[in-house]
Amino acid sequence: MNVVKIIADTPQEALEQIHAELGPEAVVLNVRQVSAEGMKKLWSGTRVEVMAAAPKPEPDAKATIKRLNAKIADLEQQILHPPRPKPKPESKPALKQQLPSKVAEMIQAAKQAAHQDTDADGILAAVKILEKLGLLPSHARWLSGQASNFLGFTKPRNLQDEFALVRETLSDYWHQLIRRHTKPGNPMRLLVGTPGTGKTTCICKWMTQALLRNGQEVCTWRLDGGAPNTAEFLSLHGELLQASVERTWDPGEEIPENALRFIDLPGVSASDREARRALLEQVKEFPQTEIYLVLNASYDLGLLLAHARFFSVLPLSGLILTHTDEETRWSKYWNLVLATQLPILYLSGGQEIPGDFRPALPEEMFDQFVESGREQMEETI
Repeated sequence: MNVVKIIADTPQEALEQIHAELGPEAVVLNVRQVSAEGMKKLWSGTRVEVMAAAPKPEPDAKATIKRLNAKIADLEQQILHPPRPKPKPESKPALKQQLPSKVAEMIQAAKQAAHQDTDADGILAAVKILEKLGLLPSHARWLSGQASNFLGFTKPRNLQDEFALVRETLSDYWHQLIRRHTKPGNPMRLLVGTPGTGKTTCICKWMTQALLRNGQEVCTWRLDGGAPNTAEFLSLHGELLQASVERTWDPGEEIPENALRFIDLPGVSASDREARRALLEQVKEFPQTEIYLVLNASYDLGLLLAHARFFSVLPLSGLILTHTDEETRWSKYWNLVLATQLPILYLSGGQEIPGDFRPALPEEMFDQFVESGREQMEETI
């Protein structure tokens, strides 16, 4: 990766230099404030240092689908025709006995599905495999029914076609959720959640990408709620980027039409019903607002669902998952979407800014789900 360092007097100058050197699609890796050097100290206080790199070329859509089909075919072969174990001394258990029960059950289910279109309970073979990889049984039954009725349901010829059908079914449902919950135009974006989930870090990442990568104006409000908003870092980061971070809300204030607008409020404990009631009243002050629930992806699914239920009194538009670098169980993400009936809109990993903050794409998340199953098979067979 071709990484360059740009030092300029303002973020806008840094952005112009980055675009001139790397092009308009350059990716900002890091931004920080540095002291002026030499004689510039006499008339300039601090400057902005930006690390940027040319983006990786976007993969061709046909090539991506071809790679996914190859992975599914590989997974199918590994499940239906696992390699024979090498002879071992009698004192050691056979390979079949060493396999985790979940993987062994998945192999058995796939073998049975190879001889019949669905299992006895009517679940498609591809969905049955996803269930063995962590998809909840109730979600597996729903998904199999949806896939069977999707676009009239043309009977898949093989397991690979079944996976393609399931992928399309889940992606279509995801986009239905987005159309159902999100607002048109350029709404306010309010992030809510329990303390410590990374709401403010997400806003800082989002602000940095919008300003330095897209050259888009940003307006942010750091407001008190039932408790004081102590996220001083947000104000300091806004000052570094020369972006407005207000401490009070003025309903009559004119906001630039195309500016991204963020509202940061203190976190609310999932056991504090009084604070939740106050939050519900406060959000009514903000017109045309999308409310995103921020959840720590490393938490257990039961805790995530409990937090989602607690905040469900708010008109939520979707989810933002943080700490995704600490969680590799992609089944958890899909269980969360299907249980809450809310789309995951963004994924955030790590504490660096701008770091890893990107839109969540259902097709990519399904591919990761399948890939994790293939890797699990490789590790255990």
